[in-house]
This record gives sequence, structure tokens and C-alpha cells, in this order.
Amino acid sequence: MAVDLKQHLELADYLGVVAVWCIFFSILFVLSVIFNFVCIKKDDDITALERWGYKKNIGVKLGPHRRSMVARQLPQTIEMD
Repeated sequence: MAVDLKQHLELADYLGVVAVWCIFFSILFVLSVIFNFVCIKKDDDITALERWGYKKNIGVKLGPHRRSMVARQLPQTIEMD
């Protein structure tokens, strides 16, 4: 009587890892946006998440500051020929 100890993995087994990874980072992103609105006040500096959202032009407010305020506080890049 021989026992086969070799595992037979299917595609669904591998997709579980991807699903957990996506859920984890989605929860992390949602929590960071919530913390940006709760813990950051309007008179504080802009956050990295607001700066990223402004540069990518996603059209969603990711913090308590207006887009015009984020634009004013971003460093202006000077291109030289």
C-alpha cells in the first residue's frame, strides 16, 4: 500500500495568492486615504498621496487640500537645454 504525498495544484490554488495580495493592498490604500482625511489638517503640508494623485491627474481628491493648493506647493521643475 503506497501513499502518494505529491501535491497536485490547480490554477485556483495559485489565484488565491493573487486574490489575497489584491485585497491586502486595496485595504491598505483605503486606510491610507481615510487617514489622510482624518489625521491631516488643512494647514498641514501636502502629503505624498496628494502629490501622487495630482501628478497622475486621477481627478480624485486624496486628502484635505484643494488641487490648487497642491499645485502651489509642488516644486516647479526647470528644464534646461
